[in-house]
Amino acid sequence: YMETFSLIQINHIQNIQIDRKRKGEIVNRYLFEVLCFIEKNGKKEYGIREISDAIQISGNTVSKSLQEAKISGYIEGKQMLSITSKGIEALEPYRVKKAVIMAAGFGARMMPATADRPKPMVTVNGKRIIDTLLDALVNVGIKDIVIIRGYKKERFNEILEKYPFVRFIDNDRYDKENNISSVILASKEINNGYLCEADLYITNPEVIRKYQYVSNILGSYSLETDDWSFRIKDGYISEYQKGNTYCYNYYGISYWTKEDCQKLRSDWAEIYKDNKGVFWEEVPLILKKENYKVEIRQCNKQDIMEIDNYYELAQLDETYR
Repeated sequence: YMETFSLIQINHIQNIQIDRKRKGEIVNRYLFEVLCFIEKNGKKEYGIREISDAIQISGNTVSKSLQEAKISGYIEGKQMLSITSKGIEALEPYRVKKAVIMAAGFGARMMPATADRPKPMVTVNGKRIIDTLLDALVNVGIKDIVIIRGYKKERFNEILEKYPFVRFIDNDRYDKENNISSVILASKEINNGYLCEADLYITNPEVIRKYQYVSNILGSYSLETDDWSFRIKDGYISEYQKGNTYCYNYYGISYWTKEDCQKLRSDWAEIYKDNKGVFWEEVPLILKKENYKVEIRQCNKQDIMEIDNYYELAQLDETYR
């Protein structure tokens, strides 16, 4: 089916592309996901079921997207398919090039491990917590990285030996205000990129994707939780609260489009004037949620380890026992 196309099919796809250009679009969501999957996995023989199961799109839609990709010159090959330079060019507007990491907090529940260093600089089985995130970002080509630091901020200079491209913003109000103060200080840096918390020990670096299509927050499905979580309505986050059932656990890794970043800067500034005690994510998910359509990007619970206290740290690394 990949090699023979009728004139009707070709004309139909060309008309779709003309309509997209008129709307300012490059590829639609389905074609985007198919191209990302092939780009990530390289030249090989792909089955419709394999792609469909991986990107959670129906086989019929995958087949149509492959046809469009072939006619458009985004992929090439007969049995062995691979993405072309034109396909890479089509994905380029969606490539994430920037990340801001919030690392200003104290980490009181991790004492005494945090007595002389911030929580992200604590080692777990010989590896610093923040290194798991930095390695995942670098693995997909992201080196424009800003870290917002506060408590024991000078300790973060140690990472420059391994990551000399990292830049710092100092938040000296970290112990007086909530983390909205960090995003206010870094608002100009938060633009079409990742916004991450620094205290997540990442065991699966694939939670950081090279390309992103819409604003989203990482979450894993849970029947019940007493932690921060959200639910979905019509494909977007509808509820954000502590404790819930049939929901998604919140993980502090999010991506925001250029358009949403513009709105975030304005909404953060408005809320911050009167309320310096809110979490940054409460603005797009609760206080100003009518301005945003944020998806949940699903992950597995084992992809990220949240180390909330010293006891959990000692369970993972016996040197702390």
